[in-house]
Amino acid sequence: MVAESEQVRAAVAKPPALHRFVNNTPGWLVAAATIVVNEYGGDAGQIWAGEPRAADLAARLRKFPGIAQKKSAMTVEILARDLTVPIQELSGTDIAYDVHVRRVFLRTRLAERDDPGHMMEVARWLHPERPGELDYPAWLIGRRWCGPGAPDCGPCPLRSICPKDIAQAAAV
Repeated sequence: MVAESEQVRAAVAKPPALHRFVNNTPGWLVAAATIVVNEYGGDAGQIWAGEPRAADLAARLRKFPGIAQKKSAMTVEILARDLTVPIQELSGTDIAYDVHVRRVFLRTRLAERDDPGHMMEVARWLHPERPGELDYPAWLIGRRWCGPGAPDCGPCPLRSICPKDIAQAAAV
């Protein structure tokens, strides 16, 4: 039952813990279930039904507790890319303001400063037809090769064009 938050808390905290935010996640899950029941007739698929615009879908997702820009941007891209959910106006997608994406954008000098609005603006300029499509490749590069500290530039696919501005992303 949606209202049984203590049972949800016990399930989330049970080893192995389902989420690192054991204290917040149960409340978010109960609140999400309540929203799905009350606003979507108990069918979570209705959140993205009817071929919504990307920006509208991201806004719907941000109404859920615990979902902000990063998770909503990632979810819209996963729904479109991996689950082939029909979404209109993919030009309204965004990159997720994630540590790996930030590091890649700064070290490559695609972005001049570590600011979410600026980085999304850069992504929109680079790939106006679908800015969010840059998220996963940038995240992957940041995770695999452009990690914190000394990056592994040798195998990185951006090695020939990247100025390797390590200092630019030092605070990320």
